[in-house]
Amino acid sequence: GEPQPSQPLRAPRLMEPDGRRYKVRGRHIEYMGWSFDWRISTTQGLQLYDVRMKDERVVYELGLQDAGTWYSGTDPLMLASLYVDNAWPVGGSFELLRGVDCPETATFFDALHQKDGGRPRLFKNVVCAFEQDTGIPLRRHFNSDTAGGYTFYGGMAGHVLVLRHINVVYNYDFVYDYIFHQNGVLEVKVSLTGYLQPTFYTQDQDPYGYKAWANQIPNLHIHSFNYKVDMDVLGTQNRFETVDIVLENITNPERPDLRHIQTRIQRDLKTTEKEAAVQYDFNRPKYYNFYSNGHKNRFGANRGYRVQLNGIAKTVLPREGWAPMRGVGWMDYQLAVTKRKDAEPSSSSIYNQNDLYEPLVDFQTFIDDDENILDEDLVAWVTLSTHHIPHSEDFPVTATAGSQMQFFLRPFNYYDEDPSVGSSNAVLITPGEKFGSVRVKRFGTPTGPACVSEQSPFHFNGTWRGSN
Repeated sequence: GEPQPSQPLRAPRLMEPDGRRYKVRGRHIEYMGWSFDWRISTTQGLQLYDVRMKDERVVYELGLQDAGTWYSGTDPLMLASLYVDNAWPVGGSFELLRGVDCPETATFFDALHQKDGGRPRLFKNVVCAFEQDTGIPLRRHFNSDTAGGYTFYGGMAGHVLVLRHINVVYNYDFVYDYIFHQNGVLEVKVSLTGYLQPTFYTQDQDPYGYKAWANQIPNLHIHSFNYKVDMDVLGTQNRFETVDIVLENITNPERPDLRHIQTRIQRDLKTTEKEAAVQYDFNRPKYYNFYSNGHKNRFGANRGYRVQLNGIAKTVLPREGWAPMRGVGWMDYQLAVTKRKDAEPSSSSIYNQNDLYEPLVDFQTFIDDDENILDEDLVAWVTLSTHHIPHSEDFPVTATAGSQMQFFLRPFNYYDEDPSVGSSNAVLITPGEKFGSVRVKRFGTPTGPACVSEQSPFHFNGTWRGSN
């Protein structure tokens, strides 16, 4: 392609003028009211435990359970390409490059994995943590005086802590992020990159994709990722409700001779596991809220955390009538809520790939026993999915832009106000006494000059088979 920029120039860089603002102690991290522990599983990747905000636990356990990539086509390779990545393994770890995979300011962590051999191996720099500017205000408002001026401007830049692991499963690279926002929101994101799995082009493959480089065709496939979210909202006895948005047709109170159509909310408390299995219907928008009965905010609302799904897709593949779907039963639900049980630790197994028709773990059984979920320890099983129809711009490798899925855990009447209002990184500007002058309040944040370190050359080893 054409060189860009036309003259090679260094890109913007992240810096920490006053040093690192998060604390690391082993596998324990603290940041702006958040605290959590983490580990990396060889088969399931990056896992979080005891996630707290302002010393109150929100989540007991949060982590990927399995990832599926299922291809379409009549070529023998495609017919057999029903991948369940838990068996490959999902936690496959290789070195991350400082300055590309993670910012130069990141903290890197090593990991031990035992696979393909008789003893554990040390994998260097496979997880990173860093704070970054999101490039968009977390909140802001300009208050016009409606006469050509203003009464105040208030805003706060969006800074977040990111915990990242990049998993390489043969041809695909999956970027897994946990992102901690200062307003109590926890974002879980997956980004896709790596190269496509193609097959030789023949005309009978036309219904499954587009011909591309070297007489190849990269076929249509679906990516799905299932997460376990063990919610502990103000204790282990939680409830799950949907807050439905429904239509109402009422008499206009201002004009009794007219009708008025609008929306209203309708709370629907779920009491059994079958009631709490979600196959999303765009005709019935709703919120998914977890709360502990009896805990209210100052306004009398239940203090809760809701799951917001931003990366969902219908699988299309039928659970009834297509037996291999038993091995990925979780793929059929965007969200399912079950009672936490020791006998149901994960939605999948490393052995499911061996027999999708009679899998060791059949997720559908988690729902079919239809247990009570009222005032119980609840687990949300969240599935992110996207359909991928490869195109020529996916060569040489798929770009992460536009190839991202995420869900959020968001406080829902949990606090009396936005918990980030206590941040000293906010800015308040008001007009000064003289025309054109301003008063700027930085709440104690230093504003003086800062030193910028020289950019170091890349250092990368990449080896991992050596003895440890």
